[in-house]
Order: sequence, then structure tokens, then C-alpha cells
Amino acid sequence: MKKFLILVAIILTSCSLSNEEKAEKLISETLKNNLYYPDSYEPVSTIVDSMFIDITIIEPILEISEEIEKLISKINGCERKIESSETSMDLWAPDGYSSRFSRGEYARAKKEKEEAKSDMEKHSKKLLEHLASLKDNVTKFKKGEFTGWIVAHKFKSLNGIGSMSVPNEMIFFCNKEFTTCCGYKVNKIERLTNVLEIVNKATSDEEIMDFFKENQFPFLY
Repeated sequence: MKKFLILVAIILTSCSLSNEEKAEKLISETLKNNLYYPDSYEPVSTIVDSMFIDITIIEPILEISEEIEKLISKINGCERKIESSETSMDLWAPDGYSSRFSRGEYARAKKEKEEAKSDMEKHSKKLLEHLASLKDNVTKFKKGEFTGWIVAHKFKSLNGIGSMSVPNEMIFFCNKEFTTCCGYKVNKIERLTNVLEIVNKATSDEEIMDFFKENQFPFLY
């Protein structure tokens, strides 16, 4: 009887999949739905680690970060318009000899300046709202409990032109049971990490805005 129980234990152990195998199986099924040539999929490496984060917060943080960059770009554009308008206003400043044309140019430049200032105020207000939302989401990101698995996965597959690509690397977030997962390109997770770091360290909104001004990032989906 004892030998039989040992044999059963060995069989059960040999049949159970490791976390890496579970992750690879789930990820392969997920990836194959999005590849040009599903049958060409070839796993290279899979590294699994425990995670303690709320993955539902990832998308909001990335989306808000993108909106912040857009708003900063719009504000910069407004500042340039204001400077250009002020230059034109100085050039066409009315005096006792002003022509109808010069007065018209001055009025046009003044109107452009006022419109740019109004737009900048609106964008600045939205920017502050987005910064507050970003900080709020960052505080919710980390959890004090185990929430699933984070998986670094490299793989090869044929690309759109039918040639084998260099190993792709993605980060996947899997639930505890390895039944569902979502994946992101490494550059997006690097961006997420940088945003989390600056928001957690920053002592003012200006520091966060400086980060976005200095680290413009092409969001890839």
C-alpha cells in the first residue's frame, strides 16, 4: 500500500505543470490569435514571478500619461502662438500714422493672442485634473496581497512579410489560476515603470510635468 501511494504521488507530480509551463501554455494560446502566422510561434524563454499589483490600473495610467503629453504639447503650442502674436502686435502697434491695413494686422494679432491665452487656460485646467487623476491611480496600483503572476516572455514568429523576426519580448500579467492574461510590449511597461517612479518620488506637480516634457514617448498599441 505504501509503495502504491508513493507511485500515485510520483504520477501526480509528473502530471502537474510548473508555473512556467502554465504561463507558456496560456500565453501561446493568447498570442496565436494575434500573430500573422500562428503556426510559426516558437517560445524562447519564460520567467514567472509573483505580483502584488492591480492590473486594472495599468491602462488608466498609460492613457492618462498620454493625455498629459498631448496637453503639454498643446500648451507649448499656445505659448508659441502668444509669442508670435505679441511680436506682430509690436510690429503693427498703432500710432498717429497707422494705416487701415496696419490697424487691421494689429487687431488680428491681438485677437490671436487672446484666443491662444484662452485655449492655454483650458488646457492648463485639464492638465491639473489629469495630474490629480494620475496620482490617484498610482496610489491604487500596488496591493498588499498576492494578485497573480507577472511573466517575461520571449518568442519568435514569422512577421507580416513571412520572415522570422528577432525574438519578441513582452510582459504578461496572469491571474492566479493561469486562465487569463494580458500582454504588453516591453517599451510600454518600461514607460509605466518610469511614470510610477516619478509620481512616487515627485514632491510637486511641476516635477511630474518636467518628466513628461523631457521624456516624450511614442505610445505603441
